[in-house]
Amino acid sequence: MRISQIEIYNFRSIKELVINPVNLCALVGPNSTGKTNILRAIDLVLGEGWTTKAKVARELFNDTSKPIIIEITFSSPITFTNKKGFNVSISSVKLEMTLEPELSAKTSINGDDTKPFYDNDQFKKLCHFILIPSERQLGSELRVSQWTMLGKLMKLVYENYISKYGGDEKNLKTTFADKIKPAKDFLEDDFTDNEVTYKKFSDTFKKYCKENSAGLANDFDPVLDIYNLNWFYKTLQIHVKEKFPDKHFDSDEVGAGMQNLLLISIFQTYSELMGGKVIFGIEEPEIYLYPQAQRALYKNFIKLSENTQIFYTTHNPNFVDAVRPEDLILLRKDEEQGTFALDKDTVFSTENAEKQKYRIYTHFNPERNEIFFARKVLFVEGDSDKILFSALCEKRWGINIDERGVSVISCGGKGGVSYFVGVCKLIGFGDYFAVWDKDQDLDKPELLNATNTDGKGLELDPNLEGFLGLAQGDDVDKVKNAHEWASDETKTIPTEFESVKNFLEHEETIGTPVTSEVTEVVINPDDIPF
Repeated sequence: MRISQIEIYNFRSIKELVINPVNLCALVGPNSTGKTNILRAIDLVLGEGWTTKAKVARELFNDTSKPIIIEITFSSPITFTNKKGFNVSISSVKLEMTLEPELSAKTSINGDDTKPFYDNDQFKKLCHFILIPSERQLGSELRVSQWTMLGKLMKLVYENYISKYGGDEKNLKTTFADKIKPAKDFLEDDFTDNEVTYKKFSDTFKKYCKENSAGLANDFDPVLDIYNLNWFYKTLQIHVKEKFPDKHFDSDEVGAGMQNLLLISIFQTYSELMGGKVIFGIEEPEIYLYPQAQRALYKNFIKLSENTQIFYTTHNPNFVDAVRPEDLILLRKDEEQGTFALDKDTVFSTENAEKQKYRIYTHFNPERNEIFFARKVLFVEGDSDKILFSALCEKRWGINIDERGVSVISCGGKGGVSYFVGVCKLIGFGDYFAVWDKDQDLDKPELLNATNTDGKGLELDPNLEGFLGLAQGDDVDKVKNAHEWASDETKTIPTEFESVKNFLEHEETIGTPVTSEVTEVVINPDDIPF
């Protein structure tokens, strides 16, 4: 069971959005593009409980005069027999909410808006969505309750135990009482005459209950049952043992980083044991995790997604992989469209990526993965180009590239610049500018020629050092010379660099070309990774 399509209309920052997620779906984009709103939309339809009028609020609407419509379609129908004995098959679930002319919330299935759907409990046992927000309520999530993953698992354990006993819960409790009796006798032993024991507590408590209930129509006899099987699971507590020093700590006593690791571990356990019946949404799974743990968790996501669909938002390059392009939903937002997904080329597929995986491996790394996260990207050949333009922005032009969401990416040569320009075209990302040297001829220069023609590139003749009159040397010398030149206010900045400055200063175009006409280039998947 997985979601094959999500349609969202008029919800928060989303005016109209349709996405077709795969089993592992990474929602990627700059801050405030609406990534979390997609997870919240799924949660309204498939999350805990059923959305009623009580959940309708003005802030949920992009336009309060129009209805919110969220429809989720599944890859295969979810079937069950309802409490009335009728067979139910659900291919899609639709939620519609209105604020005007009257407040309303209606859930329907299979495109039939005329019949509200009420078989919530049975449906949610076979398909439910669990959202782990970025504001982790770590303390409560690590406890057993009806709202937590841990509590849901323990409840399921108890229900399965009842099933093992043929549904005879009374027989199960009797058997459990017999098994636990030695421990019960040990714990209830009145082991001292002068100190408080459980036996003294129990006898004294019951004595006062009896005195206070005098005159009641019915006898009042409280039972202190700490051995009920159901409550036995509810008392589960997680402790952490540290070798240095050799101590045990309650989960509430460890730091936020350790608590997050525990929560992620519960999520992984739930996903593995409940595979096929749960869909997860996780905001920023990288929170509190060091780089090695981030990479390990991402690999585990890939494994778990074989049986469990996982949606996640991320700002971390360790949680995307160019070899898995179909996982990526690249989001942007503007005033006219609201939140929208970039239009990826069909060549941008996992099948083509698999054919080119070793080539992708040589080009992509966590730094270059920033192409998927940045508002704007400046592609350059090497480290000396990168430090030069970074220093010009900081020391001469007064442009804070981090505040503007700009990534300056060193592509490893002219061929690498051409490669990543091609990637941008495939993912529908138009806010890039490229700088390269003239001194090296490419076998296939069409992409860079078109980039130059479209006003999105600058060719340095013959190379950066020759163009600026810098001394040649090894890579370290080149970086040093470029940084010193850019930092020296007595140096005149070439007028050719104005095109780079203008690109960095202007607001992003979200895929709209710089010029009114764009040179069409047929993208050959043999030339670029996908």
